[in-house]
Amino acid sequence: MAYVNRFIQGKKNNRDIVISANELKLSFLRMVQIYQRADFGLEYVKLEKSETLSPHLQRLNPFLHTSELEGVTLQLIRVGGRLLNAPIPYDAKFPLLLSSKSEFVSLFLRDLHRTHYHAGVKVMVSLSRQQIWLINAREACTKVVRSCVHCFKYKPVLMGQIMGNLPADRVKIARPFLVCGVDFCGPFYVSLKIRGKPPIKTYVAVFVCFSSKAVHLELVVDLSTDSFLSVFKRFVGRRGLPQKMYSDNATNFVGASNVLKDLSAAFHRSQEQLRGYAAQRGVEWCFIPPRSPHFGGLWEAAVKAAKHRLLRGVGNAKLTADELSTHLVEVEALLNSRPIASPGNDPNDGEALTPGHLLIGQPLITLPQESGTDGISSKASCGYLRRWRMLSDLKQQFWASWSRDYIASLQHRNKWCVEGRDLEVGCLVLVHEDNMPPQRWLTGRVVATTGGEDGRVRVAEVRTSGGVIKRAIHKLALLPVSNAPNEEVKAPEAFNGAGMLEQ
Repeated sequence: MAYVNRFIQGKKNNRDIVISANELKLSFLRMVQIYQRADFGLEYVKLEKSETLSPHLQRLNPFLHTSELEGVTLQLIRVGGRLLNAPIPYDAKFPLLLSSKSEFVSLFLRDLHRTHYHAGVKVMVSLSRQQIWLINAREACTKVVRSCVHCFKYKPVLMGQIMGNLPADRVKIARPFLVCGVDFCGPFYVSLKIRGKPPIKTYVAVFVCFSSKAVHLELVVDLSTDSFLSVFKRFVGRRGLPQKMYSDNATNFVGASNVLKDLSAAFHRSQEQLRGYAAQRGVEWCFIPPRSPHFGGLWEAAVKAAKHRLLRGVGNAKLTADELSTHLVEVEALLNSRPIASPGNDPNDGEALTPGHLLIGQPLITLPQESGTDGISSKASCGYLRRWRMLSDLKQQFWASWSRDYIASLQHRNKWCVEGRDLEVGCLVLVHEDNMPPQRWLTGRVVATTGGEDGRVRVAEVRTSGGVIKRAIHKLALLPVSNAPNEEVKAPEAFNGAGMLEQ
């Protein structure tokens, strides 16, 4: 604008690149005059005719002020007030009136924000009123602060989305452990009972059923792939071959400790072998997105409950492998005897439904029932068909209770109840990194998104400086930048050639 003023004033021979303070001030006042005539054209006419202004401007007591600078006469609207005798500059006593909707004001506030070390909203309002009086100043300053990428990186807001529907595997009637998830917990130290030999590290594999929430615990002696496959074979031999297996890909363990880094590497190495082993036996193996534990909340809760009881029961004692295996079985029986649905208030409802009812017909920690034969011959007392029907009816009653009580308890959402914005391809995001400050989080661009059954995006692939990574949206923060870089900024109607040449 300063170079345009030189051309308008006939200073074509002035080849000085440096712009003086008076030229900058004249350029600022010219821009203010252009936008004032565009936004307050009707108020200009009323002030010239000394007519009454609209009510929302009357309290500002605006007036027309004529000033001359560098031989140019400018007529500007200033805000009147009661600070005529205050020992402050004239611009602070009677600031220039501007609307906060113009792009010029947005640029002015952004420059004010950056030059004053990314000042906050209150400081920006105070600084802006040293020169201009904005209508809805706080709202405009808040918008500038929230759109500042540098400030956003110091306090990023992670994205969210309404909690999705439960998968079909969680709400269908199926035998226990037909669909299940697995995760590791540990380490636990096992004593070899050999003098001079230190305790060795072992882990616990936690299998949890999707339909009944039954838990199966297995001791893992090391982190090799063959060891985990042996654990999986023991699980299959006792609980049956599953149709589908879910597991974490173990990237959430990275950075926790040196021990868990070894666990993560072992799990990464075993992914392809696990898929191959499972495919040969007709088992579908599914991995949740990296660093998204809420996708595996079912087995994460089982891991928490198992660790809680193991640590409370074992403490600092150094058990042998046999003792620890016995303790795992006792903890497993305790977990499978917990109610999965709240019992009713009616005393005739019977005992609460537990995973043990769906496994053996009763909780695992109860005493066995007495036999009703009382020494009579089994041939005379046992009606096999009648007993088979009784057991079948009893099992159906358990599943009816499961459908009535347990499924109903899964209806409501405990959190993430509000629909959020769907992430789109091309958006710039910050990738949440554990154990790192937000200023060092990676910046990337979304290259692909994955929607759920309801169409909402909850997983995205992000291209960063280290390659393409896959993350849940709860680990991404959308940067406050325009997603339409080709969008043109509209200038005010008075901003044309004729308007610029008007004195």
